Amino acid sequence: MKYVLAEWDHDLDDEPYLVYSELDGSRREVRRVEFYRNGITFSYGGERGNEGALNPEPFPEDLRDLPAPEEGDFSAHEISPGLFYEIWNQAQERPDGFMGMFM
Repeated sequence: MKYVLAEWDHDLDDEPYLVYSELDGSRREVRRVEFYRNGITFSYGGERGNEGALNPEPFPEDLRDLPAPEEGDFSAHEISPGLFYEIWNQAQERPDGFMGMFM
């Protein structure tokens, strides 16, 4: 497994600014946590389900080859498994994201 943090500096309310991803041996996303500037967090994959929200394309070996959004500054780099698991476990505080507030 590999772990990636993508950081996107932008002013869009409906797009995440931090995305933590866990990649399998084929570099496909199997779990992801998204953070939005308004405090909303979403997590996908694993025991949280909603695998359809994961990126089906493999991540490139060189993360600089990830398609960058048209707006703002974007960067991505590998992170440690420990950091990913810390973020993943913190996201359990609201595992159903924003919509869970209405259920």
